[in-house]
Formats: sequence, structure tokens, C-alpha cells
Amino acid sequence: MADVALDPQNSNPKELFGQGVRAYVLQDFDTAVKAFSKASELLAAEHGSDVHDSLGDVYLYYGKSLLELSRKESGPLGDGVLKNVEEESETEDVEENEAGEEESKPVNGETPKTEEEDDKPPAEGETDQKVEESGSSEEKKEGEETEDELTDLQVAWEVLELAKRIFTNRGTEGKKNLAETLIVLGEISLESGNFTSAIEDMTQGLEIQKTLFGNDSRTIAETCYKLGGAYSTNGQIDEAIASFNSSYEYLQNKITSLKKDEKESNSEEIEELNGLIPEIQEKIADMKNLKTEIANKMTSSVEDETAPKTNGSAGASSSKQVNDISHLVKRKRKEDEAKEENPAKRPSP
Repeated sequence: MADVALDPQNSNPKELFGQGVRAYVLQDFDTAVKAFSKASELLAAEHGSDVHDSLGDVYLYYGKSLLELSRKESGPLGDGVLKNVEEESETEDVEENEAGEEESKPVNGETPKTEEEDDKPPAEGETDQKVEESGSSEEKKEGEETEDELTDLQVAWEVLELAKRIFTNRGTEGKKNLAETLIVLGEISLESGNFTSAIEDMTQGLEIQKTLFGNDSRTIAETCYKLGGAYSTNGQIDEAIASFNSSYEYLQNKITSLKKDEKESNSEEIEELNGLIPEIQEKIADMKNLKTEIANKMTSSVEDETAPKTNGSAGASSSKQVNDISHLVKRKRKEDEAKEENPAKRPSP
């Protein structure tokens, strides 16, 4: 698939937007991001506002391109987060190992300092030098953190929030794009691990779509599928099953509508939709199996916790009874010993 050539000298926002859309369709997300970024800057400067109505569509495609670019670079959902954590852990381990090696190695041919030498007060000028080095190191870390904050997902979130404001101001005409913006915001939250926010945004977008499309909408089917994935990731199994079932129903309705239309051009779409059905059915089956597995584990856990308590209680009761019997035996034994020690009370032969 050929990449889209972007003219760096082009200052026409309309042309840049068109090139960006083409690049997005061709999955050349890096070029798309560059085109939409430049187009948005030019339009904002032209109109003197970053929430001008003309920026709505540009922001929406800009956010979608950034999301896809982030997915492309980070991998599937979840892998990016785990990868970052592992990389940070590995980096810390490497830094600790390198620090240990540097301490054990001689510096400029000199042997490492002993504890006695470390206890000696620093020479004049050394303290100031260390403070300066410490300050520059902290400034460097702050700079690195600032750079790390500017991720593709964060920029996508910011531009989509602007798009959300623009489409909300459009009223009824902006509902379709507003719904799509909310769903993409939900996908960004899902990628970032904020599952509750993802579910809220996707649900809000889905409710708007239901007012715009019929019960055979492929768009709604796709949204229900995404929402099902968000629910399953958040551990809401019943809600996930319901969402996947809704996606299945909308696709079945779409297939039925296409068959009634009896157009030759519909055959390819029908075949494509039929290919999606097994995947959704598999998701539903997986969720049901997971639900059964969780229920079985909970039942087994309750039984395991109940059994030791019953045995322990019985054992304690039994032990108490033994102690009581032992107490009685001891009393009897003391009485017998008292009788033997007092011969006057013994019966005469």
C-alpha cells in the first residue's frame, strides 16, 4: 500500500485535510497526523480560535489518526501498558546494575574509596559542584517527564475534546459526529486503562447513535462490539454478554435487510457480515464460559472456607468435653488420696 506524499510547503488547509483523509483510509497514519496537525494550525490561526466550527472534522480525523498511530506503535490493547511497565522495571534494574558496577570499578585508574575516605569532609568547591550536578540532574528528569507527557493518546484526547465542544454547539446537525467523537474518546480511555471512563463515553455515544440509525445499523453493531470489549476488560461479564448479543442482533438485521433489497452489489457485504458473525458468537461463548468458571471457583472457595471452620468448631467442643472429664477424674483421684491419708476414717476390719 503506497504512502501519501505530503507537500511540506502546502499551506492550504482544505487540501491538507483531503490528503489527511486519504492517508487515513490508506492506513498511512503518520502522514495523516502530519496533515491534520498542519491543517488545524492553519485554520486556528485563520479564524483566531481553536474551537471554530471549521475545525470540527479536522480534529475528529486528527484524533482518530493519533489513536491508530498509537496502536500501531504500541501493539494491541493492554500490550502497550504492560510493555511500558516492563520497560521501566528493566531500565531501573539496568541502572542499578550499572551503578553497582561503576562503584566497584576504579575511576581513572584509582581504586574505589573506602568507608573511612567517604567519612572525610569534602574539599572546598566539591560541595557546590555536587549541588550543581544534582540540580542539573533534577532539571533533566523534569524535562524528560514533560516530554513523556506529550503522548499520541494525550494529544488525541485534547483535540477530540475540542471536537466534542464544536459538534455539541452544532446541535442536531452535529449529533452524528458527536457520537463518533465520544466513541473514539472511549477507545482512547480503554487504551489508557481508564475502563470506567471508556464505558461512559461509549455508552453516551451509543445512545445518540440509536436516535439516528435503525435496528439494522452496522455502525451501532460495531459500537456494541466495542462496548462489549470495554465491559469484558472491566470485569463486567453480564454487561459484556448483553453488548455482544446486541452487536450480533444488529448484524443479523442488517443481513436480512440486504437480502430483501436483492441487489447484486449487496452480496459482497452480506458475505463480509457473515464472516463477522462467528467472531461475535465466539466472544459470547467465551464470556459465558468465563462466567461459569468464576461461579465454580467462588462455590469451591466457599466450600473450602466452610469445611475447616466446621471441623475446628467440632474439635474445640470435643476438646472442651475432654477437659471437663479430666477435671472430674482429678477430683475423684484427690478424694481417694484423702481417704488413704486419714486412717481414722478407714472402715475397721
